[in-house]
Amino acid sequence: MRDRAQIIAVDGKDIKVVPLISDVCINCEKSSCAKRGKSFSVSNPKNYSVKKGDVVKISSPLFHQILQALFALLLPVLCAVAGYLLVPGSEGVKAFAVTGCFFAGAAIVFVVTHFLPPFKSEIAGVLPV
Repeated sequence: MRDRAQIIAVDGKDIKVVPLISDVCINCEKSSCAKRGKSFSVSNPKNYSVKKGDVVKISSPLFHQILQALFALLLPVLCAVAGYLLVPGSEGVKAFAVTGCFFAGAAIVFVVTHFLPPFKSEIAGVLPV
């Protein structure tokens, strides 16, 4: 993920930003797209000199992207495979177990991603105004 955001507050190491509207939204006719996004905190691991009003490029660290992909994609598939291998019975029973375990894995992903705080994005650069 790489996107632009505007800094709305700097309080020591706590930096709050609000996402800027993407160029993709230009052709959208929905009025809800024109609203500002919800503010969130970012980290500044490269110690850029930033102040309120600066436009920055934010990104999600590659490790976090890989971890998210593995968790969101691999966990339901592994649950489905476990359902097939661990449940004895006919192919119909195994098919039901695979489906149930797949949806159970997807439900785990949903619960974890919606109720735990997300990883912090980081400032990847300061853009000229």
